[in-house]
Amino acid sequence: MRLTQDDRGRQFVIRDFSDSHVTVNDQELRQTFLLTPESLDPDVSVDDLDALSEQGESLLLRDDPEVIIIGTGNRTRMGPPALSAALMRRGVGIEYMDTAAALRTYTVLASELRRVSLLVLF
Repeated sequence: MRLTQDDRGRQFVIRDFSDSHVTVNDQELRQTFLLTPESLDPDVSVDDLDALSEQGESLLLRDDPEVIIIGTGNRTRMGPPALSAALMRRGVGIEYMDTAAALRTYTVLASELRRVSLLVLF
Protein backbone atom coordinates (compact mmCIF):
# COMPACT_ATOMS: atom_id res chain seq x y z
CA MET A 1 0.00 0.00 0.00
CA ARG A 2 1.35 3.39 -0.92
CA LEU A 3 1.02 6.16 1.67
CA THR A 4 1.11 9.84 0.84
CA GLN A 5 1.33 12.23 3.73
CA ASP A 6 2.60 15.68 4.48
CA ASP A 7 5.73 15.09 6.53
CA ARG A 8 5.18 18.26 8.64
CA GLY A 9 8.89 18.53 9.31
CA ARG A 10 9.29 15.00 10.67
CA GLN A 11 12.62 13.33 10.10
CA PHE A 12 11.19 9.92 9.13
CA VAL A 13 8.14 9.25 6.97
CA ILE A 14 6.76 5.87 5.95
CA ARG A 15 6.24 6.15 2.20
CA ASP A 16 5.26 2.62 1.19
CA PHE A 17 4.85 -0.91 2.52
CA SER A 18 3.95 -4.46 1.56
CA ASP A 19 4.33 -7.89 3.19
CA SER A 20 8.00 -7.94 2.21
CA HIS A 21 9.22 -4.36 2.74
CA VAL A 22 8.70 -0.96 4.31
CA THR A 23 9.99 2.24 2.73
CA VAL A 24 11.07 4.90 5.23
CA ASN A 25 11.88 8.14 3.47
CA ASP A 26 13.67 6.71 0.40
CA GLN A 27 15.16 3.64 2.11
CA GLU A 28 13.53 0.28 1.38
CA LEU A 29 13.80 -2.02 4.40
CA ARG A 30 13.37 -5.80 4.11
CA GLN A 31 14.52 -6.92 7.55
CA THR A 32 13.68 -6.09 11.14
CA PHE A 33 14.23 -2.41 11.92
CA LEU A 34 13.71 0.11 14.71
CA LEU A 35 12.51 3.62 14.05
CA THR A 36 12.81 5.94 17.07
CA PRO A 37 11.99 9.63 17.42
CA GLU A 38 15.66 10.39 16.63
CA SER A 39 17.06 7.56 14.50
CA LEU A 40 16.48 4.69 12.11
CA ASP A 41 18.31 1.45 12.88
CA PRO A 42 17.90 -0.68 9.73
CA ASP A 43 19.67 -3.73 11.15
CA VAL A 44 18.23 -4.74 14.52
CA SER A 45 19.30 -8.14 15.80
CA VAL A 46 15.85 -9.21 16.97
CA ASP A 47 14.35 -12.00 14.91
CA ASP A 48 11.20 -12.71 16.89
CA LEU A 49 9.22 -11.64 19.92
CA ASP A 50 10.99 -14.10 22.23
CA ALA A 51 14.27 -12.26 21.64
CA LEU A 52 12.70 -9.14 23.14
CA SER A 53 12.65 -10.71 26.59
CA GLU A 54 16.46 -10.47 26.73
CA GLN A 55 17.30 -7.13 25.10
CA GLY A 56 13.91 -5.53 24.53
CA GLU A 57 13.82 -2.94 27.27
CA SER A 58 17.18 -1.32 26.48
CA LEU A 59 16.53 -1.51 22.73
CA LEU A 60 13.02 -0.08 22.84
CA LEU A 61 13.74 2.74 25.29
CA ARG A 62 16.38 4.24 22.98
CA ASP A 63 15.66 7.94 22.38
CA ASP A 64 13.05 8.19 25.15
CA PRO A 65 9.74 7.32 23.44
CA GLU A 66 6.38 7.85 25.11
CA VAL A 67 4.83 4.96 23.19
CA ILE A 68 6.27 1.95 21.36
CA ILE A 69 4.50 0.14 18.54
CA ILE A 70 5.63 -3.31 17.46
CA GLY A 71 4.61 -4.66 14.05
CA THR A 72 4.46 -8.44 14.27
CA GLY A 73 3.86 -9.49 10.66
CA ASN A 74 0.58 -10.51 9.04
CA ARG A 75 -1.14 -11.12 12.36
CA THR A 76 -0.93 -9.61 15.80
CA ARG A 77 1.17 -11.57 18.26
CA MET A 78 1.87 -10.56 21.84
CA GLY A 79 5.37 -10.14 23.22
CA PRO A 80 6.79 -11.08 26.60
CA PRO A 81 4.45 -9.95 29.42
CA ALA A 82 7.45 -9.00 31.60
CA LEU A 83 8.62 -6.54 28.94
CA SER A 84 5.21 -4.88 28.71
CA ALA A 85 5.04 -4.62 32.50
CA ALA A 86 8.55 -3.13 32.75
CA LEU A 87 7.80 -0.51 30.12
CA MET A 88 4.46 0.40 31.70
CA ARG A 89 6.16 0.86 35.09
CA ARG A 90 8.37 3.44 33.37
CA GLY A 91 5.31 5.19 31.95
CA VAL A 92 5.94 4.03 28.38
CA GLY A 93 3.02 2.56 26.45
CA ILE A 94 3.55 -0.52 24.27
CA GLU A 95 1.23 -1.92 21.62
CA TYR A 96 1.58 -5.04 19.49
CA MET A 97 -0.18 -4.97 16.11
CA ASP A 98 -0.05 -6.59 12.73
CA THR A 99 2.52 -4.68 10.69
CA ALA A 100 0.04 -2.84 8.46
CA ALA A 101 -1.85 -1.51 11.48
CA ALA A 102 1.42 -0.65 13.24
CA LEU A 103 2.61 1.42 10.27
CA ARG A 104 -0.69 3.30 10.02
CA THR A 105 -0.73 3.96 13.77
CA TYR A 106 2.89 5.14 13.73
CA THR A 107 2.07 7.54 10.89
CA VAL A 108 -0.84 9.07 12.81
CA LEU A 109 1.08 9.43 16.08
CA ALA A 110 4.19 10.80 14.38
CA SER A 111 2.07 13.34 12.49
CA GLU A 112 0.90 14.57 15.92
CA LEU A 113 4.61 14.99 16.78
CA ARG A 114 4.35 12.35 19.51
CA ARG A 115 7.56 10.62 20.67
CA VAL A 116 6.75 7.26 19.13
CA SER A 117 9.07 4.36 18.30
CA LEU A 118 8.29 1.58 15.85
CA LEU A 119 9.82 -1.89 15.77
CA VAL A 120 8.92 -3.91 12.68
CA LEU A 121 9.69 -7.64 12.72
CA PHE A 122 10.20 -9.44 9.42
